[in-house]
Amino acid sequence: MNSKISRNLKFVFIGTGFVALIVFGFFSNEARKEIKYLCGNFDKGDSLSNVTRQLNTINLSQYRVANLGAGKQITHSSWLHLNLLSCEIEFNPQNVVVSASYGQT
Repeated sequence: MNSKISRNLKFVFIGTGFVALIVFGFFSNEARKEIKYLCGNFDKGDSLSNVTRQLNTINLSQYRVANLGAGKQITHSSWLHLNLLSCEIEFNPQNVVVSASYGQT
């Protein structure tokens, strides 16, 4: 009887792990799409306020703003990818987009 319970518990743990892996994969893919889609929205000439307004709608990712000597840079990424996929948005001193690129860091 004990081995039957042990076998059932093993299947429950394996099944739970499999479901957790599928859920993680789903949310990871959604975060990737969120970053890629938003990065495609940013063009040269867009203002910092327009970019941050759009980035404030994110759910599965985060962004940080860095002050560089010649403007600012926003890095938009997600912990669901260990921050390996990101969108880098660079601004000039007038807070206007100079470039936006999506890819691996």
